[in-house]
Amino acid sequence: MTYFGYDIFERDPALFQATSVGAVDPDYLIGPGDEIIVMLWGETQFRQVLAVDREGFVFIPEIGQAFVNGLNLNLLESKLFRVFSQSYASLDPQGGTPTTFLDVSLGNLRPLRIQVLGEVSQPGAYTVSPSATLFSSLYYFNGPTTLGSLREIQLIRGGKKIESIDFYDYLLSGEKPKDQKLQLDDVIFIPRRSKTVSIQGEINRSGIYELKQKESLTDLIAMAGDLKISAYLDRAQIDRIVPFEDRKELGMDRMYIDVDLKRIFESKDDFLMQDGDHIKIFSVMELRQNVVDL
Repeated sequence: MTYFGYDIFERDPALFQATSVGAVDPDYLIGPGDEIIVMLWGETQFRQVLAVDREGFVFIPEIGQAFVNGLNLNLLESKLFRVFSQSYASLDPQGGTPTTFLDVSLGNLRPLRIQVLGEVSQPGAYTVSPSATLFSSLYYFNGPTTLGSLREIQLIRGGKKIESIDFYDYLLSGEKPKDQKLQLDDVIFIPRRSKTVSIQGEINRSGIYELKQKESLTDLIAMAGDLKISAYLDRAQIDRIVPFEDRKELGMDRMYIDVDLKRIFESKDDFLMQDGDHIKIFSVMELRQNVVDL
């Protein structure tokens, strides 16, 4: 059996990275290396491309320098409007109607440098698209290894965890989880896997799955695509590794547990899983009852 979910990262990551380039987030913060496109039209017309230098300034011909580092698009447009109004009175005439209009947009953006740590094949620094998010960044480093969690992928900024995503939400429903735009020097941390359980037999998607602490047998069956129509409900078998702290008391390292799936489905009481559990779903017998041959 294979680990569920990890094979999605085995494809060419460039296929996904290309889709991460889109409209610039209005909250994107201007920084060194960005290009700002300024256009005036009306009574005065021109187009200029301004590069942000290492100190966070842009040089505007015949006007001078303006500090733009750390501004978002709205604040940038407001500041440049004030700067250009000092030289172009038609932008903001006193008591009159403007005859020149200003538009500010962004050209080439600087790539973001992030840190990737934890259970990944190559931890370290990565350069990602300026429009990359926590979700899309996983494809830049081919996702976590099978030792890493897909249920708790963390975004750390300024030493604090500000967001985490559960990649199973995307794999099982097709809906992207709550995402977060990346910023310069963000840290993506992949912790160790949570409870690891496996299921096989009369189930639609046999495999090895990761469960959160409060998730149960019915949650696992739903993740695995539900039971086949041929599943036997009166008995399923769990091969369990006894936890370290219980081995001396029980006098064994492994044990078998039989569960009644029908009772679990009909009642509100669920069956909690433990790390290392292996569940086998049996098939109904080929025997036909109450059959008459003519």
